[in-house]
Amino acid sequence: MLEICSNEKEIIEVEKSKFISYAFKIDNLEQFNKIHSDIKKEHFKAKHICYAYKIDNEIKFSDDGEPSGTAGKPILSVIEKENLTNIAIFVVRYFGGILLGSGRLLRTYIEATKLVINKAKKVELIKMYDFKVLCEYDCINQFKYFLKSHSFIIKSLIFNDRISIEFLTPLSFNENLEELFYKKIEVIDKKISLYRKE
Repeated sequence: MLEICSNEKEIIEVEKSKFISYAFKIDNLEQFNKIHSDIKKEHFKAKHICYAYKIDNEIKFSDDGEPSGTAGKPILSVIEKENLTNIAIFVVRYFGGILLGSGRLLRTYIEATKLVINKAKKVELIKMYDFKVLCEYDCINQFKYFLKSHSFIIKSLIFNDRISIEFLTPLSFNENLEELFYKKIEVIDKKISLYRKE
């Protein structure tokens, strides 16, 4: 799974129609809605503002008045073929007066999407276990050594009456931490998260 880490823009012209494509990294629907609103304001004279987005497993696309299946779905197909997530692609079309036909229109939206995606820098996302544990003070050095010796990624350490530690492990890790550390560790949360591999 990949994620873009730069927002990009590309422009192509086909038979006097201008296609402006945008790629945005997004983490939630609120970000998408804000960007969509800004693009509509900037390009209020555009004939169509087609898009597709994917946030985790949530997807949506729109042809915005183009013939059905010629814009939104092709944009999404490129996103999925490139194995991308947390991304929104917009393709703004200024109509040049010449009808392109469904086949050529579809190919143009695919080309506009590929161009802007290829321009963006990408990072790999790896599925990992995300643990939150509470650790007794007299066990912290031993536990930190355990985490470092396994090359686990420590995300946070918070010192209260016990130490709250959040860390990431490969999905292959299946040790019982509470038994391993004689109940001086309490697992309070374990879920699968995506880690950005820089």
